[in-house]
Amino acid sequence: MARLVDPWLAAALGLALVACGDSAGAPSSPPQLQIVTVSGAPLSAVAGDAIALKVVLVDADGTVGDLPAGTQVEWTAPFPVVTLPPNSIAASPLPVAGAQPTGAWIENTYRPDLAPYLANVVFVLDPGTVQNAMLGVSATVSGSSLDGGVAVTANLAVDPTPVGDWTRGATLYGATGANCAQCHGATGHGTPAPNDDGTYTIAGLSYPFPAPGINAEPGNCASGPAWDAALFAVAARADMDNGGVALRLPMPDWLSTPNPATGAPLATQDFADIYAFLKTQTH
Repeated sequence: MARLVDPWLAAALGLALVACGDSAGAPSSPPQLQIVTVSGAPLSAVAGDAIALKVVLVDADGTVGDLPAGTQVEWTAPFPVVTLPPNSIAASPLPVAGAQPTGAWIENTYRPDLAPYLANVVFVLDPGTVQNAMLGVSATVSGSSLDGGVAVTANLAVDPTPVGDWTRGATLYGATGANCAQCHGATGHGTPAPNDDGTYTIAGLSYPFPAPGINAEPGNCASGPAWDAALFAVAARADMDNGGVALRLPMPDWLSTPNPATGAPLATQDFADIYAFLKTQTH
């Protein structure tokens, strides 16, 4: 919902509440704080999506403007998540799925290269089980003159992850698509046995760890109920596994890295297709 900006708040934000030109000289309606998508699309998503949001000011006539310089926005809901270090066996920081959609703001402190892209992006982890499901989003807007800040909220309509097409996923996975096979192998088995010096070759370079298996072999992400297409999409974009553990380089940042075959970002449908292909690979 939009949050009405009181006159004192508007003044604190550096806004001029100018009198209307009517005969009574009544002041104009104060602007409203409102959460919107950065892309301008409606507030809707499917499970697995990463939606960039921002807070704007909306005047009575519908004019939309940016917040004044120096205003801070702190996203407070859904719950912010900080990733665990690589190889951590600590309890997952991710929220437990329930009847309503589950989401998170993600801070991957072990991948500082992601910081500019994760800021202001809400991840939809699970669609919930109810019809007409909504994910509540909220932020606190503050500035040098705003004691305690002002809260603004919105609802993001959430639908289930689209059904994956494994044949399309096979193309996306391979060398003529996103080329996941370059690191994870043609069938998603992961990096082969280590080199003589104990290192692993990933995309032609040596690392002290292998690229994990991601197909349907036991223990891999496409093998069991601990993963699904939505979490696979979130993991690829946030470089974080289904337990909230950070994924190390050279895992790409698929939130900002486009599909090399098309130059366009991978959509949640694309990740669902790749995941459907991986579920067909068992060796």
